[in-house]
Amino acid sequence: MSNLNSEHKIQLVVTGGTIDSFYDTDKCTTVCHDETAIPDFLAKFAGITEQECELFSACMKDSREITDEDIQAVSNAIINSNCSRHIVTHGTFTLFDSARKLMAMLPEEHGQTIVFTGAMWPLVGFSPNDAGFNLGSAFVAARLAAPGIYIAFNGKLYLPTDQEGLH
Repeated sequence: MSNLNSEHKIQLVVTGGTIDSFYDTDKCTTVCHDETAIPDFLAKFAGITEQECELFSACMKDSREITDEDIQAVSNAIINSNCSRHIVTHGTFTLFDSARKLMAMLPEEHGQTIVFTGAMWPLVGFSPNDAGFNLGSAFVAARLAAPGIYIAFNGKLYLPTDQEGLH
């Protein structure tokens, strides 16, 4: 697929989270990269290039540190993009909360397809992991789902209002 116009291009909005982290042995936890590793992964393993995917880096944070201002930056990026399909990578702790906040910020008839995703293990440095699968699921959902806000995780598509969440 080459020469895709913005109608078919997907905007990738990164916010950090485990999906875009590395394991810090000194801290015994994952820590967000300084810059996203996702575009390199997509180009190398999925053949998705910048002609198909527009990158916006909102922040690189653990989701427990994401603020309303960060979600406003995500909202602004989506509103100001020429793309009508978006993927937001996000940490799992507050994934549904952020999706609901974004839903409240956007007009009801925003006409955008927005898919949040994340992972329990980092995309880079852990194999096997759920990150690539979840990211791939988000791309399929972004390409095929009707306008709305969704969460793609473990092969399932959720609405932000789903009570069970990822349990």
